[in-house]
Amino acid sequence: MIGLFFGAASAATTEVTIEKYTAEGILLNTTTVDYQWMEAHLPVVGDGITHYYLQGPVFEGDLWDPTESVNVETKDMGALKGTAVKDLCELVGGAAEGDKITFIAADGLKKTFPQKYIYHPEPAMGTVFLSWYSKEDGYVPEYYTGIRLMFTGDTSLNPWGYHVFGVADEKATMDEQDWYYYSGKYPTTTGLSVQNIETISIVSSVQAKGQPETTSVPSPSFSLLICILGVFGAVLLFRKL
Repeated sequence: MIGLFFGAASAATTEVTIEKYTAEGILLNTTTVDYQWMEAHLPVVGDGITHYYLQGPVFEGDLWDPTESVNVETKDMGALKGTAVKDLCELVGGAAEGDKITFIAADGLKKTFPQKYIYHPEPAMGTVFLSWYSKEDGYVPEYYTGIRLMFTGDTSLNPWGYHVFGVADEKATMDEQDWYYYSGKYPTTTGLSVQNIETISIVSSVQAKGQPETTSVPSPSFSLLICILGVFGAVLLFRKL
């Protein structure tokens, strides 16, 4: 189970730094891109018309709401545009199977996902992306909750045909330790949507290979000295005899 701790409100971010580390914490590569660069150089997720929804807690009945019909319509995150997290990861060499990808907000809030959610998401989860535009507010920083971690979800469960990443989707597509609970009891997906992201950190699951052991080899001059001393010692011993 993953919990989030909310600090002081932060202003919208307008750029993201992507970092890639070895399992030992050695920085391999890093780059920083702003939302203008993302829009101009990478495929855009969303058309600024389609709305994307999350789901809040369900307090009565089945907490996992298999019909995806409770506390959804009020969790409209807007008609968004953004950039797939996978495309951003590729800017620093990508993430391999087993790697961990951490999203860090301006206020220090963190959320970590396994590589498989980003590179091989289930249809019910949809593309995991960072939104930097909302039709209602425009681009960041006017879109004040951006840059925001979002999911395109799908339309398969809810009765309205909305693009929803709901709690039933969360249960079906995420590992149990990654489910988010409001008050430690009620599953939600709003708690997964980190706002004001400023850093994506990729950490490899593979330990770096150790340095090869080196064997000390005596230098020629040292070997010659040993040989001369040995001969000299033999001569002295012969004279004593």
